Amino acid sequence: MEPSLQDRYYSAGTCFGCGPSNQHGLQIKSYSADNGVAATWAASDKYDNGFGFVNGGIISTLLDCHSAACLMKETVERYGDFCIDNFEHFDDRHPVYLTNQITVTFRRPVLLCRPVELFSQCVSWGDDACRFSSELRFDGKLAASADVTWKRFRSRR
Repeated sequence: MEPSLQDRYYSAGTCFGCGPSNQHGLQIKSYSADNGVAATWAASDKYDNGFGFVNGGIISTLLDCHSAACLMKETVERYGDFCIDNFEHFDDRHPVYLTNQITVTFRRPVLLCRPVELFSQCVSWGDDACRFSSELRFDGKLAASADVTWKRFRSRR
């Protein structure tokens, strides 16, 4: 199997949601799919909201960080291969975008320790900002969705 987008482009990353080097994080593993990126993930008991369901903050993080994987895929398609680990992306050749806004809609609860499917796709792309749509499905049904806007970061060196 090919490495996940996170392992390939962000292997030393420490982000709580998508950083492969964060042993205490969510360890999302996203892969290229038709028109976007897809992942499967399951919450352990430590992400309990107190009622046997996945905490809403964890779901929001999954949707945000999964859109980041879609952003990686889109960036590679537009600007070529890169690796965030050595910060070569802080220039015009490999720009970096940061989450600017996320709107999450919760539709149904998600049980702990059961797999969920994540999907994210690019809705619009611009030099200064881009937008992604992310979905989390549980038992084949839409459980949460997010509209995520990313703004381009420009270093002031």
